[in-house]
Amino acid sequence: MSLAKLLNRIILILFLAGAILLFMLEVTTVRQSILDQMSANLETAITALGLVLQGTLLNDDKVLAETIVNAMFDGGFVSAVTLLDPDGQVLFQKVFHTAQQNVPTWLPSVIDMPPVKIEQELTDGWRMLGTLTLEGHTGYAYQHLWNAISRTGTALLAGLLVFTLVISWVCNRLLRPLEQINQQLVKIRKRQFSGNLASPWLQDLKELVASVNQLVSERKRDLLQQRLKISQLSKQVAISNQPLQTLTEAGEGLLQQHFFSTQASIRLYSRLIPEVTPSLDSSPDEIRHLLDLWLHHTVEGLQLPLSLLGHADWTQFSPLLAKGRGKTLDWRWDQEHVPPLAQERLAALQEQGVEMAFSAIPMTNETFNQLDPINPVFISCQPTQAPLYWNLVAQCLHSAGYTLLAEAGDIQDIDTLRNWGIDGYASKEA
Repeated sequence: MSLAKLLNRIILILFLAGAILLFMLEVTTVRQSILDQMSANLETAITALGLVLQGTLLNDDKVLAETIVNAMFDGGFVSAVTLLDPDGQVLFQKVFHTAQQNVPTWLPSVIDMPPVKIEQELTDGWRMLGTLTLEGHTGYAYQHLWNAISRTGTALLAGLLVFTLVISWVCNRLLRPLEQINQQLVKIRKRQFSGNLASPWLQDLKELVASVNQLVSERKRDLLQQRLKISQLSKQVAISNQPLQTLTEAGEGLLQQHFFSTQASIRLYSRLIPEVTPSLDSSPDEIRHLLDLWLHHTVEGLQLPLSLLGHADWTQFSPLLAKGRGKTLDWRWDQEHVPPLAQERLAALQEQGVEMAFSAIPMTNETFNQLDPINPVFISCQPTQAPLYWNLVAQCLHSAGYTLLAEAGDIQDIDTLRNWGIDGYASKEA
């Protein structure tokens, strides 16, 4: 997980926690405010009704009292009106049925709104006429509460959306220099040196970017000097082109070669070598047959000529090459220049999980630059009696992450190969 995503999630969680607490506080406050407002309205209503009913009670006119109550509260916020005589007997009781409120059915079960009741004694001087009780309608209370919840919830959701977008933009803006630094370091690891990073506007990252830019400049300079030195020495060192050693029969017109570590008796790599090397004149059927044998063989590597990348019928057998996920294509350098579409086709194969290896490469700066984006696993060579040269080659290839193998050559002593920095040597598998 990236740092930007982590910060976004932490801030979003904190915002949600604060929003939930704010929402709960708002609901509690609004609920209490509605109950207080309803209680005040009932106080006013019962005072007015008591003054009106006092005359009707003195005249014992119940019909007029009911008419007055219906006129005052029918369809209003009062759900029930009850009038008791001094002995507690019901003189009058009226229940008002209001239309269904636009409130979710789950709201009353989640938030409790207790009924509001107001009582008042009706008197004529010292004479007790009765007790009047008004009860508020909870439906109206829930309606006002739901309206407040809807407004608050909508505002919080809109705020959450805007807040998320703003925080995402701010985090990406603040962390972009770190992402660029990380990408630059990844390129350095792959020996891909691009231009210097722009100085960020954050003061804390300026020194870090300056250090990375300095590292890139130094690595580019050291790498170039090392490769140029190898290019110069390669002109003075005799090139060995001996037949491959320790080949064994693998059947179906294939030979196999195994490489073991110079540090211990551990097999590093094995490859198949066709007895008849395919070429640009080979038919697609012949190449497909060879590739099918490789795909069904336990040996992971297959040596092919580099010129095959420029075959006119590449598209007819390249799908079989792409099926070699986890296997290795070992390209033998058989021409001076790389085919025009080689880089593109090798990159497509690597995307399918096919590893790359190279054999008999020219030890020049141009060749190393072509190998950098490919990042092969193995480089096979034929060491000669030039310890300084091969030590320098080994250091250069190791710094790029390559494994250097001796497929043949004048040097047969394993200790000598190890001291020169050669990682593996060809030998028959025990």
